Amino acid sequence: MQGRIIRKESFQVVGLPWTGPYTMSRELNKLWEVFLKRVNEIPHQTDPGVFVCPCHDRVTDFTCYIAVEVSRVEQIPAGMVALTVPTQTYAVFTHRGPIRNVPTTYQKAWKWIERKGFRKDHSTLGLEIYNHHYIPVTHDPAEPDNMYEIFIPIKRP
Repeated sequence: MQGRIIRKESFQVVGLPWTGPYTMSRELNKLWEVFLKRVNEIPHQTDPGVFVCPCHDRVTDFTCYIAVEVSRVEQIPAGMVALTVPTQTYAVFTHRGPIRNVPTTYQKAWKWIERKGFRKDHSTLGLEIYNHHYIPVTHDPAEPDNMYEIFIPIKRP
């Protein structure tokens, strides 16, 4: 697996939050369904159709947002939240294939990061960015041509 290192400037998103244990991550499918029905309620989208999912993982659980980038935060729809993603250096990878293979993509990414002399920066948010190449899991989780970007925050040890 090949990755690349980038520095991404701070930006703002608006979307739906979810927090829970890893064992309950299937609930995210329901959140996607709700979000896709409501995404047009969000004003000032910078790139409609591109979804940004900031996530913060912990030992037993994680927090994830299904969101869109906005040029400014105004009129946040009911039940949604605004979040500022800070400027950060990331190792970026492309996941290709069925959603069930995502853990393998992450395992390969960790090895690449380690070989490059970095480690994950646990103090900030990771990102997954879904553009027109992504087929939402609500449509077909086994889609072989699925594709999205994984941004892992990194730092030097």
